[in-house]
Order: sequence, then C-alpha cells, then structure tokens
Amino acid sequence: MGKVIVRNVILKNHKDEHKAEDGIISQDQVRQITLDMIADTGALAVGLPKSMIEKLGLPFLKKASSKLADGTSREVEVFEDLRVVIDDRVAITQCIAKPEDAPYLLGQLVFEQMDYVVDCRNQKLIPNPDAPDGMMLYEDF
Repeated sequence: MGKVIVRNVILKNHKDEHKAEDGIISQDQVRQITLDMIADTGALAVGLPKSMIEKLGLPFLKKASSKLADGTSREVEVFEDLRVVIDDRVAITQCIAKPEDAPYLLGQLVFEQMDYVVDCRNQKLIPNPDAPDGMMLYEDF
C-alpha cells in the first residue's frame, strides 16, 4: 500500500481571512503556508509541528488526550481556525501540535469535510466515488 502524499496543501489562518474580508488587514497579510502532507486515515486531526502553528498564528483552543500508534496516550495542545485547501475543496478544522521532527499529517476529519477518499492502492486522494462531480450532500431528514 504505502504512504499517500497529498501535494500542495494550502493551510491558512481562517481568522486572518475574515479580517481581510472586513478590510482590517490586506489579503497578502493572511498567514498561510503550502505543504506536502501525509494522508493519515488513522488520525482524526491535522498534525503540525508547533513552529508551523506559530507561523500561521492559530489560536490555542485546549489541551486534550491523544492516543498514539503504539497505544500510549499523551497530552497535546489543540489549535483552532485552520483553513485547509486541497484543489477546489476547503475544510475549516482544528490541528494538534506535534514534535518538530514529526511529519505533516492530514487526518480523517478533513477528508470527511471535503468528501475525499484515500485511495491506498494508487497512493492518492480521490473524490468520493459516489459523488465524482462534487461533494455528496447528505440530508438528515
């Protein structure tokens, strides 16, 4: 199967975007970075090194317990208002602070919001096969 890398993921400070829309800051002052990230279906959240989170200026939300791949748990810092852009799809989400040498991870919640599926066999992210022309909208009534 192998590792699935998602290329050119744009990460933005969503609060900055609102400030730019309101004319408080200019569009070029919106903090953002573009990264290649690992699609990790075993993770829920986006995971970034603390230095990247600080560069984006994301606000601290809370501390939470995180279960690691080896079964142990540790306390992590959770930050909010991260805008993730992949191709023409967008998710507004939270992220957790990882150690500086940790890989950049995209968790399952982002894929759910964007209606993407990780195609492990072909090592790529694909639109939901049930809705290849766009996001599947689910009604709850």
